[in-house]
Amino acid sequence: MSSTSENVDDRLSMLPDEILSHILSLTPMKFAVQTSILSKRWRYIWMFVTNLDFGEIRSMDSLHSLTIIVDRALRFCTPSQVKLFRLHFPLICARVSSVSNWIDELVRLKISELDLRVHQLQLPPSMFTCSTLTKLRLEPSGYDGQNVWEFNCPVNLPCLKTLDIGSPMLESLSLDVRVRAEDEEDYVFNIPTLKRLTFTSFKCGSWTHKVVLHVPNLEYLCVEDLCSLFVMEDVSSLVEASVSLRCMPDDHNRIWDELLKGLTGVKSLSVKNLSCLTELNSFTSSPPIFPIMKHLVLGDIGHYGQVLQYLESSPELEQLCIKVYPSQQV
Repeated sequence: MSSTSENVDDRLSMLPDEILSHILSLTPMKFAVQTSILSKRWRYIWMFVTNLDFGEIRSMDSLHSLTIIVDRALRFCTPSQVKLFRLHFPLICARVSSVSNWIDELVRLKISELDLRVHQLQLPPSMFTCSTLTKLRLEPSGYDGQNVWEFNCPVNLPCLKTLDIGSPMLESLSLDVRVRAEDEEDYVFNIPTLKRLTFTSFKCGSWTHKVVLHVPNLEYLCVEDLCSLFVMEDVSSLVEASVSLRCMPDDHNRIWDELLKGLTGVKSLSVKNLSCLTELNSFTSSPPIFPIMKHLVLGDIGHYGQVLQYLESSPELEQLCIKVYPSQQV
């Protein structure tokens, strides 16, 4: 039995470093590091893993050891080597400077996925301009009013596909998204505290993405360059909406119809670029009723018949503003 184990170990050790490091990348870092005591052959293999998954740290002793391991691992990493970095220590406080330095180094290494749940999380400016980041999950722990991160710098994450923000105090969010043809993931907003949302998208290709809104406290919604299918799961507090249409072929009328169905509870609605709709009428089906809408702004209308539709659908309307460009004929 012992001889068989040694033979298996020998055959495994004969594999190239790239294969061994890939195997270790599939395991949590604490197990990958432990392989360094197997033999001289394995001593440094763990330093070349592509996934740095440190899991959850719950004690100060473990945190001290972790700091040494993370510093050492990042020091030996090469750019584009590290794909994933995951670290959770929700019950203990790490040095803020250490975490910030790790993020700076990960950005330099062209990290793809970053998952952090940390006390007193302070994010360096470099993270908000990381050109390689595709998935980002941030959750500051210990919600006592002092451990919630904030930032006041421009955000440019051109490759970001998934954003998961664990903040119990987030009230306003503005996103500018470039939708690519090869990206088939939906955008899901499940943020109970969110009150204001601005969503701007630029579409490349024919794929129609979904934007799912489960935001029960949302009061204001702004959609610029509408090109995504909105699914309004819960917008029960929505009061005001502003929508800018984008001239597109295909199913733009259907996208517009579905969005309007989710806005029937608003009191104020502003619509720009109505002339972009492909049909004479604004709706491809029966227009929805806006039972409590008081204020309506229509810009760049394609035909006055569109105005009549809104008037017929808004029994409580008190104020109507129609914006027509000087060169426009309706």
